[in-house]
Amino acid sequence: MATTTSILKANIPLTPYRFYTDFLEEVANFYKNPAQEPIIFKLFEKGDDEIFNSTYRIDPIVIPLLLSLVQQLKRYHNSPLQLLLYNNVATIPVLEFLFKSQFFFIAGNGEFVSSPHGRSILEFDKLYLGSFHGKKFRKEHLVRAYSITDDDLQDDLSRYEKEHEKIETDEDMRDFLISHYTYKTREHFNELLGLNASTREVQNIYMDILTELITNSVLYSGTDTFALMFVDRFSTKFSISDNGVGFENSMAKKSSLPYYLFGDLIADLEKNSVIRAIPKLILRNLFVVLEVLYYSSLKSRRGLFDLMMNVVLNSNGYFRIHCENSQLIISNRMKDELYTLNNIRTSIYKLHTDREFQKITVEECERKIKEYTTPMKAAFITFYERLAGKYTEDIKYSSIRFYKVKFRGVHLEVEIPNPQNHGNIGN
Repeated sequence: MATTTSILKANIPLTPYRFYTDFLEEVANFYKNPAQEPIIFKLFEKGDDEIFNSTYRIDPIVIPLLLSLVQQLKRYHNSPLQLLLYNNVATIPVLEFLFKSQFFFIAGNGEFVSSPHGRSILEFDKLYLGSFHGKKFRKEHLVRAYSITDDDLQDDLSRYEKEHEKIETDEDMRDFLISHYTYKTREHFNELLGLNASTREVQNIYMDILTELITNSVLYSGTDTFALMFVDRFSTKFSISDNGVGFENSMAKKSSLPYYLFGDLIADLEKNSVIRAIPKLILRNLFVVLEVLYYSSLKSRRGLFDLMMNVVLNSNGYFRIHCENSQLIISNRMKDELYTLNNIRTSIYKLHTDREFQKITVEECERKIKEYTTPMKAAFITFYERLAGKYTEDIKYSSIRFYKVKFRGVHLEVEIPNPQNHGNIGN
């Protein structure tokens, strides 16, 4: 007989922390035993009971994580999962927010509107989606779904191929996707970034980074990418999530560079590992995350590494990245180590810029970047050792977190405080 699992617990907000520690474990426990039927999700724990003693809250940046998980389960069962809804005094605020954020459009079959394209990962009774309070929400506070199979993207691809040579390699596809998502990310996130003084000052840099992240996720994950940005008077939050092949498999597909070979940093980290209580396979998840950040620090395009630096050093925020069983949480507690890494990155990025403007040759650029790989790896090893020194099994307070449950794909969350801290610019 199928088990019903509540997504939102009464009087307990669903935050990214609770999603990873509690909700994922509840879902995993269901699948420990052979199941005759797919799991059934109940959006609100108490349903129509205790409606005057129950409140429900969901952190908006949990929504991409939730969509990624359900899409993974849909693939496992080869059919959409059932979601039980309730419309009452206790549930309407969250129900209305999820409705206006497009959660139901994307999770359902998309029959409400022509766009966005529904992913058909959840089935629910649409009659519950009404009788709302009519509360106003920012039109930009929408969950987005990106995929190479989106209809408009296929049309753009056809036009691109007519104007350019046929797309044959990942780099050809990357050039196409970058041009496509440069427009999309500005349309979706640019206005929100302008609402926070910390992000407004480096708005174009954040836009370049988001374009790169979404492009990489669409190109390498092999699945949908879900993203949401939310701004209120206290902070800007951003979440991007996929349930694809993960970092290690996508990195293995990349071609070697004159100054980089996949596994360069992992090998050194394994030699210098200072965390002994964690199984090697799970610890490798963490090393792969650090390897990806190291690779990103050598690239000509701004990406994950630059996002981490801008969020923590320039915006005094939090950067969280999760892959498989491991999660890395970076804040200004690591400021000294981050400054060292960032200084080397600045030199490397300048070399790429000089090459682009033909101030130096390609060969000279590659040779000089190769010289920087040794100090960069050394700085990453020190960075890891300091992180490991702050590791505690009480994951709520640890910069490194290891979870019992593997969550397929790559999941990123950013929180940037708003120094203005006045006025209601959220919802």
